[in-house]
Amino acid sequence: MSNLYSLSAKMIKNKFYTVLADINKKWFLGQATTSLDMKVLNKKSMRDFKDAIRVKITSGAKPGDFLGIDFPLLIVSSKVLEVWKPFEKLETYHVVVENRNIPFDYHGVVFLGRGGPFDPVKSKAVYSESLNDEGKPVVLKQQGMYFDNRQWDGSDLLTINDFPCLPIVTERVVKVMKEAEITNCRYTPLTKYGIYE
Repeated sequence: MSNLYSLSAKMIKNKFYTVLADINKKWFLGQATTSLDMKVLNKKSMRDFKDAIRVKITSGAKPGDFLGIDFPLLIVSSKVLEVWKPFEKLETYHVVVENRNIPFDYHGVVFLGRGGPFDPVKSKAVYSESLNDEGKPVVLKQQGMYFDNRQWDGSDLLTINDFPCLPIVTERVVKVMKEAEITNCRYTPLTKYGIYE
């Protein structure tokens, strides 16, 4: 019971953020050349992926620590991996940039920590009338990304079941990333994360 209490206390103190590539003209933006099926990707989020993703840079002036591409994949520099090393709970896979010389390596990352299920009421989710391939309604818009904290495993690097491609970190990870001067990362508090029509 005390373990459950300490986890609850930890949840109250924590703020959660999405960490996504900041897309603007300054930083490289790429296009992935892959035979990946988006339906499988959205379900598994690249867990146990053993191959490499090939990327062609299509715009931008210089490489940043995050690489935005046309797939919902998390691609980061070796520097970011070093910053995340103490937090564990991640898998990596190879990323090959085909048309530019980059002075460091990029890695695809999958967060293994888990939050609870998406809370559509707190998130003010509005669903479409049509269903996806799994027979579930699709979120058209929302205000905030709330999840059931009682099922959070306490990880600092996590995703939630309904959105396995959305990388979420705790406030202490954000603090360490900012201290390390990680470039072109957009930190969005989950309370402000939204999909709007």
